[in-house]
Amino acid sequence: MLRNVLPMKATVLKSGPSKADWHADAFIHKGFNLPYQLYSPPQKGVWPLIVHLHGSGEAGVDNQTQMYSNTNTGPQYFANHENQTIQQAFVLAPQTPESMRWASDSIGPYDFESTPSTPSMSALLCLIDHMIASNPNIDANRIYLCGLSRGGQGVWNGLFQRPDLFAAAIAICGSADPKQAQRIKETPVWVFHGEADDITDVGYSRQMVIALQKSGNGFIRHTEVIGGDHGSAWLAAYSTSEAYTWLCQQKGSH
Repeated sequence: MLRNVLPMKATVLKSGPSKADWHADAFIHKGFNLPYQLYSPPQKGVWPLIVHLHGSGEAGVDNQTQMYSNTNTGPQYFANHENQTIQQAFVLAPQTPESMRWASDSIGPYDFESTPSTPSMSALLCLIDHMIASNPNIDANRIYLCGLSRGGQGVWNGLFQRPDLFAAAIAICGSADPKQAQRIKETPVWVFHGEADDITDVGYSRQMVIALQKSGNGFIRHTEVIGGDHGSAWLAAYSTSEAYTWLCQQKGSH
């Protein structure tokens, strides 16, 4: 396990793709409508697919708020010019309604075994399967799941449900169920959290990292922002291309 700490403030990369690079659509699964936007690389080839799960402030049904427009946060980070120059990749940005979380009904830890998959997560997993099957330009061995806050909780949930699907993940200030660590003992995960987070307790990430270490997972990276609040975790994650470069180096075995 690699654990490091960062100062609370971070300089954020600024550049990103134009709005024309994103395609807005929706996926219907068992009557549930999942809005999403997809960034497609301009050059032909077989590229990774990066999925980003938004936080509570970006929930809704407008298929816009989850884009973190005019920032380098979330999907904009993964599609920005600097990172796409390092590795071209598809970027999927789905949106869940305000009344529905990606994983559970609260911000805290929950019991995975007794908690049904939310309609948004079930639809998302089916959408990813559909994209892999229908788009030969998506590399099925390089599907990555990333998210922050309620989206960070969603990252853990998605990994627990489909450890076979995701080659790696970035989980930012999200709670989980440490009892499920064995499910993802082969999955590289980079965990970010602010030390002084007063919304999602930093202990949630610490407990999950410890559980993964005990499971034998030797691919964990753990970054805490000293004195950092809730938002400092994703500012740290998205401040440089390091997390992007690490993510794109991971490969599954489909």
